[in-house]
Amino acid sequence: MDLRSDFLSRPTPEMVEAMIAAAQRRGGFGVREDHHVRELETLAARMVGKEDALFCASCGLANQIAIHLQCRRGSTLLAEASSHVFTSEAGGPAALSGVMCKGVPGHEGIADFDAVDEVLVAGDAQRSGVDLLVIENTHVRTGGAVVDMPALERLRGLARQRGVPVHLDGSRVFNAAAALNVSAAEICANADSVAFSLNKGLAAPLGAMLAGSAAFIDEAVRVRQMFGGGWRPAGIPAAAGRVALETMPQRLARDHTVAGELGAALAGLDGLSLGQSRVWTNLVLLDLDERLGLAENFAQALARHGVLAIPFGKRRLRLAIYYEIGLEDIPFIVDAFRKAIVEFN
Repeated sequence: MDLRSDFLSRPTPEMVEAMIAAAQRRGGFGVREDHHVRELETLAARMVGKEDALFCASCGLANQIAIHLQCRRGSTLLAEASSHVFTSEAGGPAALSGVMCKGVPGHEGIADFDAVDEVLVAGDAQRSGVDLLVIENTHVRTGGAVVDMPALERLRGLARQRGVPVHLDGSRVFNAAAALNVSAAEICANADSVAFSLNKGLAAPLGAMLAGSAAFIDEAVRVRQMFGGGWRPAGIPAAAGRVALETMPQRLARDHTVAGELGAALAGLDGLSLGQSRVWTNLVLLDLDERLGLAENFAQALARHGVLAIPFGKRRLRLAIYYEIGLEDIPFIVDAFRKAIVEFN
């Protein structure tokens, strides 16, 4: 049972049918000509409350396009210190856009307000000015923590006071919306641009969206091409992405329930504890005590008993829940952990 990431879920039968139908239709030649791609982009923009959207291969690419368009070379990008744009995008802001990264401390994915306010300064003869504030919601390094609406509004307000745009790294923004019982558009109203994945939680085979104003997306088309991310025809994955947006967000709360039950069950085992204050969404962090060894070795033992998890630190594992994992699977997962624990006793 593979719990390493929610992007490992298989597309639903309805998505497969949509891809087969798209494969039988000739794709468009122009960069944004394909019928299925345009349907997806129109739907995505509407769901997050923006004027337009662009289909991208990954959320990382969408983030980097947004950074490139909103930051001058030599300027600074500001975000919570353990944000995905810092930890998992291969130095993209510096390499692709000449942008410095400034991380500020935070708690459960929410950047410290005073620290943000202190750093949000205009550049001068000696200092690089902040050109963009990035907010990640949900926040992956803290186990899918949710940046709530008051925090989003506070951060947006601080940025607006200094004339700094906000980009939302919303790879799992629909999980955040489900957890907060609001629409994705309400969350995204606090950002000038937003990136979100179609394959994390939503079960599309691949792809992500970048959304913003019409003028912003017009420029994003050019930057996507410049970064090597232009793809034609893309109607087949776009057809699956449309079905994902139409059918999957409303069932994400069920994944959160499964994750919460699983976290509670595993935290009760000898040598394991929850690596987060609570399970917010579909990600579970588990901390191992010293006698269980390193997370990498424990993950190998766990795999021998039929469950795959990823090391998320020296003594931490991460599990991700998606639509193919249900409450009925929890006993099997717990049993695999028990058997792995025995190997270290």
